[in-house]
Amino acid sequence: MKKKLALVLLLKNREPALLVSGQTVSNFGDGVALVALTLLVYDTTGSLTKLAWFAAARMTPLVIFLLIGGAIVDRFSRRVLLIISDVARAVLTGVLVIMIATGLLRFWELMVFGALFGCFDALFFPAISALTPEIVPEDLLPAMNSLRPLSNNLMGGMIGPAVGGLLAAYSTSIAMGVDCATFVVSASALWLMKPTPKPGRKEENSMIDDIKEGVHYVRRTRWLWTTLVAVALSNAFLFSPMFVLIPFFLLHNLHYAKVYVGFLEAASGVAGVIGALVMSNLPSPKRRVRVMWIYWSIGTLSALIMGVATNFWEIIFFPIIASPMMIFGNVIWESMMQSEVPRELLGRAGSVDWFVSLGVAPLGLVLAGEIANVVGIRMYFVLLSVICVVPGLYILKSKRINEIDEKRVHPTPTAAP
Repeated sequence: MKKKLALVLLLKNREPALLVSGQTVSNFGDGVALVALTLLVYDTTGSLTKLAWFAAARMTPLVIFLLIGGAIVDRFSRRVLLIISDVARAVLTGVLVIMIATGLLRFWELMVFGALFGCFDALFFPAISALTPEIVPEDLLPAMNSLRPLSNNLMGGMIGPAVGGLLAAYSTSIAMGVDCATFVVSASALWLMKPTPKPGRKEENSMIDDIKEGVHYVRRTRWLWTTLVAVALSNAFLFSPMFVLIPFFLLHNLHYAKVYVGFLEAASGVAGVIGALVMSNLPSPKRRVRVMWIYWSIGTLSALIMGVATNFWEIIFFPIIASPMMIFGNVIWESMMQSEVPRELLGRAGSVDWFVSLGVAPLGLVLAGEIANVVGIRMYFVLLSVICVVPGLYILKSKRINEIDEKRVHPTPTAAP
């Protein structure tokens, strides 16, 4: 009951309510664009390899500029940076809509769009992570970390993709136009929020010094860097390729209609919404690292379903299981970051988080396309599910990595007055 009350209190607070409202609309647009862009690239090229290359083109600049983005986030108002990111992405999407509508769009131009979009994603992700504890009271942070994936999965993973599949089947330019409008709404909500100050920092530090300070903090924090390395493997070779390989498998191997791609994303969103609602009512576990990795390991092993699935209604169990398990782990992870990492380092630590966890993903996307062409999509998911679960099992067993939670499990007795 406490978490339910926390969600209500959170939405009664003006600043978090504006942030969540704007992001909810933007998440809807992201869900529409996810399906529309996947189908656009497939229709333009008909190639699994080029579909993977497009996803890599968007993720590569995101990874390259994340550390710079984190340093910028710890220098300027996080709210202003989010507005800049939303406006820039609205302009880019608007240009893409015009090119689609006029029939001038080619594959290399899609690659350029993906690369430019990724640059502003690199600013957005660490900025929103660092802004959250500035506008949300500490006791409401777990509620916020549950509400954000709830919004993301409801709108970006369920309603958005379902609408995106229907709109893209009729007109890709209309689908992308909807995405463009949602960025404008998100920027407007951020504009209505109260101004936030610049974070405190050492004024004499250069940008390079700031980046080094953030990297050094993560390197000497065992629970941080070990988790990031393990997550990087799963993200690169399992969960990022999932959004490329499964749609291709449905369209090319099983010959389903395009609308089923939207239905698959919607099913993942429904499962994510349920997962976020459940997580918002669960107490923070004492053994955060171990519980987090139990959830993530179950999600990783759910990819084994692809090895035996023969139709859409069997394949759908993969995202239905994986989505809530990822959310359960992610909520614990974000809450740990926001409570354990010093506030003035949060932007840079968050950028290192994104940089490492997504760093190998562009290469993973390209290799996934090539490997799946050789061994088949079914065998790819079976092999990579087994490989990716190994680091998580090691972390579950390691006492040194889990020592961050020892004081929670065995609290020091308070001395009598």
